[in-house]
Amino acid sequence: MKKLTFTLITLFTITASYAQILNPVQFNYSVVKKGADLYEVHVKAVIDPKWHIYSVNNPDGGAQATEIKINEGKVVGTVKEKGKMKTEFEKEFGVNQKYFESSVDFVQLVKLKQGNKKITGTVNYMVCNDRQCLPPKEVEFKIKM
Repeated sequence: MKKLTFTLITLFTITASYAQILNPVQFNYSVVKKGADLYEVHVKAVIDPKWHIYSVNNPDGGAQATEIKINEGKVVGTVKEKGKMKTEFEKEFGVNQKYFESSVDFVQLVKLKQGNKKITGTVNYMVCNDRQCLPPKEVEFKIKM
């Protein structure tokens, strides 16, 4: 019985040590004041080597496009992307995928009510490498000003 218990504990420990949660994208958030009540929200994605995140303009039928949602204020215009976008035809999806490697800065203008001291929102995104895609993920953020 002691040998069986020891063996099970050992197997569990070895298995747990190999289990990793893949998280190939880290986000940084910031705000730049552009006017009396106009702010530029920056959501910068830093992507691990060999992984990529999809553009906000990735075509329908392809991998899930990145989506930035802002909860406060009124969104002005569309999300801008600052980074080196790549476009590649993927036969699995049958479309030209648009994506970023290494890093990309998603920038959204927001008009806030006076006195607002924070901006919250979510980033909904999908990442892939040459062997696999991870399920879409939603990350909440809060930026204090």
